[in-house]
Amino acid sequence: MRILFLLLTVMINCYAQCPPCTNQTPNVTEPLSEDSLPYRVTLELADFILPAGLHSFAYAVYQGEWLFIAGRTNGLHDVNNTDPTENSFPPSAQNTLVYVVNPTTGKSYFRSLYDPSSHLSQAQIDLLSVSNPLFHQTKNKKVLYLVGGYGIDNLTNTMGTKSTLTAIDVPNLIKWVKKPTGSKSALKCMRFTSHPILQLTGGVMLQADEHQPHLLAFGQNFDGNYTTASNGTYSRQIRPIQIIDDGKTLFVHPHKQPDPNPNYRRRDLNVVPIIKKQENTYITSYTALSGVFTPPDIDDTPGAWTVPIEINRDGSSKMLDPNDPNTLAQAMNNYSCPTLGLYSQKAKKMYTLLFGGISVSTISDGSNCNTDPNPQNNCCTAWVPASGNVFSTCCNLPFTNDITTIQIDENGTYTQHLMSEKYPIIHPNQLPPTCPGFPAPPSNTQYWFGANAVFIPNENLPTYPNEVIALDKLKKVPTCVGYIAGGIASTILDTNCDTDTTSSYYVFKVTISPR
Repeated sequence: MRILFLLLTVMINCYAQCPPCTNQTPNVTEPLSEDSLPYRVTLELADFILPAGLHSFAYAVYQGEWLFIAGRTNGLHDVNNTDPTENSFPPSAQNTLVYVVNPTTGKSYFRSLYDPSSHLSQAQIDLLSVSNPLFHQTKNKKVLYLVGGYGIDNLTNTMGTKSTLTAIDVPNLIKWVKKPTGSKSALKCMRFTSHPILQLTGGVMLQADEHQPHLLAFGQNFDGNYTTASNGTYSRQIRPIQIIDDGKTLFVHPHKQPDPNPNYRRRDLNVVPIIKKQENTYITSYTALSGVFTPPDIDDTPGAWTVPIEINRDGSSKMLDPNDPNTLAQAMNNYSCPTLGLYSQKAKKMYTLLFGGISVSTISDGSNCNTDPNPQNNCCTAWVPASGNVFSTCCNLPFTNDITTIQIDENGTYTQHLMSEKYPIIHPNQLPPTCPGFPAPPSNTQYWFGANAVFIPNENLPTYPNEVIALDKLKKVPTCVGYIAGGIASTILDTNCDTDTTSSYYVFKVTISPR
């Protein structure tokens, strides 16, 4: 469930008339420059595109090919719906195709779950075409686990969050897509099991290694149609489970569950792998960055979480102290977006790049302050990095093309750094329809990218066991480290209606250049 409600405007001399938001912290930490970082990043359009626009999907990588399943084919859901009988997530936009993309050749393939050779029932297709499932690919790359997700139940014609775990045989499902004859049916590539603990959407699925439990981190159970007054039941947990899978039968055994934590009321966030040096060894863990939404306790204006949560391999965790002046209150890239991890043993620092998406604050010269013909965009006047300017809260989270790095030093101190690179400027092939009651889009309309997109790493890079890239081992030349694919493309910072956004078929090449 990707819902947008808030924004921080960031110019002390520029006041838009907007209600305050209830973010986790009253202020956010001013981003630093990229000058102290040991690398630069470059984004450019790849020489191929996806066969169709797609966002909020699950993916796997096997022998150089990408497998995409589930997700949505339209843009952002209707954020202004007040009618519980209207479906803001039309089932017609649920993705019922399975895609295979070869990034080396640029060639792509797809096949419908409704293909008679799939042998899938309607109920199984419903499970495989959800939005925002939790997912995890095993270390041997052969199995993709798919958990929960939000979508239609065609038998009852109702929307809800699924409670199913699906184990997908990745190499054989790729064969089914690419070879219409002579391959197993799609059904023979899948196994299913259900359990109430799996009923989640908008969370993240993790596993450090085969000796550790799978973790179902954050997310919510959302039932029924979405309206502006809707609230799902947030898990407020990091749930450890054991998946018992012998390749034929599939079961889920819950471990002892932690008590729900009100500070873990989060979804649609980035939970990223981390490398830390501990004495003479390097250990893996995770950090949960930002996410939405804080409880709407004040004026019904929920906000963004800003303080990181550190997660151990077994699922035990702690949130950093929001009252400590040295704790990062994340200002940018607060929503689910592509992420890339780098670690330098020389610098003893962990770096996580966040690419676009949706931000608590954006960067602007302030020229649109209270002058934009769209009154909602007047809340996007943003921060001008100049003496005397400060952050203040206001309105809805805007889309952004900005890129930042979250740095964690050897003492565990977090800082956020604004990169000079942004997504390339791309204009729509045709302007979106004018939203009722708003002016026509300007002729220079561009896309904002990154929300619900994914970063897919180059498989031929030096990495740690959790796929964090070993920065010191990269060659001292620009290196393609992977690609960003899919996501929501928005033609406006803050949406007025569902025609402002679309699903993205663009692919971006990501290059790291060590300084």
